[in-house]
Order: sequence, then structure tokens, then C-alpha cells
Amino acid sequence: MTKKPSGLDGSIWSNGRSNYNSPAPSNRGSPSQPPPPPSSSAPKPAIASTTRLTPAQAFHRFEQACQRLRWKFIDLHASYQRATNPEEFGFTKGDAEQNFKVDFHEFYVWIEQAIVLLLLIFGVTVSKSARPEDNISSRGNFGRGNYVASSHAYHHNVLKALEDEECPVYNALGKGEVNQALWKAKELRNRWKDASEGKETPPLKMYDLTWIVTEVLRGLEAAYGIASSHVEQELAQQHESLDETMAVDDEWEWMVEPMDWEAA
Repeated sequence: MTKKPSGLDGSIWSNGRSNYNSPAPSNRGSPSQPPPPPSSSAPKPAIASTTRLTPAQAFHRFEQACQRLRWKFIDLHASYQRATNPEEFGFTKGDAEQNFKVDFHEFYVWIEQAIVLLLLIFGVTVSKSARPEDNISSRGNFGRGNYVASSHAYHHNVLKALEDEECPVYNALGKGEVNQALWKAKELRNRWKDASEGKETPPLKMYDLTWIVTEVLRGLEAAYGIASSHVEQELAQQHESLDETMAVDDEWEWMVEPMDWEAA
């Protein structure tokens, strides 16, 4: 991650590409406007409301989550530069690495939030409970192995949902290197989540962060195209516009509203 991945230069994540191609024109505020600052530096766990969102509304929030990811992607790159060249910025190596690991943990939270909203577009919800077939146990290793800590069942289930061959975005996120990168990102999220508490965690040099981030963002971009086409077709069948279906959405407020984050 010594530089911004060139493979993303022409993607929705590149500089100057702040506006997505929405499935229908909208007169609402531009999605390129930054959201209001959150009440805390770290977003809460990615559990989106499943009871109120139509596919079009879920798509709108997915789009906003991707915008937030693009913002955080730029920040993550700058954070990595500070972490790998701490003396230039007046930090010790230990402090710089710890801060980057916290930044990466927050970045993964937004990846997960985007995936949850993406699945909602297609009516797929994620269970908070452990899946028997995954043999989830409290002796978990936080990875893709046979055991996953029960408290991490939801985060595990988010990625497992993508691996179902019936999942509409299986080809984009559920297989191949993109899926491998998602699991690796989740592993780092788990390993590095305690960095802010000063606990010893694996060093940055152990991981190919450029590959991880690039593959995940490429997968989300491919999934975005699938979701956009799905919503466009659904709205055409219903003879509705995106504005009409999003009439009750509160633009960016859902990102910092605890009830929306925590709703089951």
C-alpha cells in the first residue's frame, strides 16, 4: 500500500469520480456531499434496519456507504504513509502502527456496512446467530477455520452470505480473490481491533494491504453495477422514480443515528 492502487484509477473509487450513475435521476442532495461528523470516531457495528427499507432505499444507502468508503480510502492511504514513515510525521513507529490499525478497523466496518445494505437490496438479511454448519465456538480463531467466536457470528455470517451461489452478488463478492481479500480484511479487523488499547498486534509488513484493499473495492464496484441494474429494472416495472421511493430517507442521518445502526 505504498501508493494508491493504480488498478482503481478508472473506478468509482478514483479521484474526481465522486458521483455514481444512479438508476434514476434524483433531485435530492448530491451524494458527493460529506455526511455530518459522527458522534464518535469509530462507527458502530454494521447492522442496518431491515424493516423500513425498500430495495431502492437500500440502494441509496449502499451508494452513500460506498461514498463514505471512498472518503475513508483516501484517509487510509494517508494513514498508511504516516505508519510506514512515522519519523517524517513526528510519530514513533509503535504509535503510528497502532493508529493505522485503528483506521483499518474502522475502514472494514464501512466495508461490512456496505455489504449489509447491498444484500438488503435483494431482500437478503444476515442472521446474528451462529450457523450450525460453521461449528461456531467460543474457542474461535477469528479466521475462516472451523471455529469462530460466538460473539463474532454476525460478522462471519455477512461474508458467508456472499458465498451462497444463489446470492445475487456471488460472482462479484462470493468467490475468487475478491472473496479471499474480504476474509483477510475481516481477519485483520479482528486482529487489529484491540490496537487502540495498546495491545500487541501483528505488524503491518506481514500483510499485502494493497492487494486486500484493491480487491475488496473492485468487488464492491462490480456488485454496485449488479445492484444498480436490479433496482432500475424493479422501478421500471413499478413505474416509479428513485425520488419517490426514497421520500422517507433522511439522506446522511442514518450513518450517525444509533437506532438505525443497531436495529435488527
